[in-house]
Amino acid sequence: MSGRNAQEVSTYVASVPPQQGMDPLLTHLEIFGTPEFDEEGATLRLRLKDHHMNGGASAHGGLLMTLMDAVLACCTLGHGSGRSCVTVELKTNFMRPGGGVGGLLVARGFLRSSGKSLAFCDGEVRNEAGELLATASGTFKYVNRKSPAA
Repeated sequence: MSGRNAQEVSTYVASVPPQQGMDPLLTHLEIFGTPEFDEEGATLRLRLKDHHMNGGASAHGGLLMTLMDAVLACCTLGHGSGRSCVTVELKTNFMRPGGGVGGLLVARGFLRSSGKSLAFCDGEVRNEAGELLATASGTFKYVNRKSPAA
């Protein structure tokens, strides 16, 4: 993990149970576990279910945006001096429908630049066949982590 605090990433990955999401929204959407991290970025995978569909029986665009927001934010992990981040801006372009129930979405995120207070990331979502479904670029602000409520 070039330029990344690997210990911070390992600690975070170990803190999220495999059958739980990284936050309450991701748990609700059944996007469980943490991304896979490598030298280039992070990857999240999601097998589509009925509740992920829009009225046209295709993966909801908001779901694709949520996947990209999560995986792009995870790209900042280990670069913010122990801080988490919040989304400042997320731009998404949709190329084709997201697929139906049973399909696999693969969201990939890449950190492009990280400063003292902001990080800039790019990402994409592809289907099992490798077809590009959507792209995104995002700006994230580093913030101090809040202690969990007791």
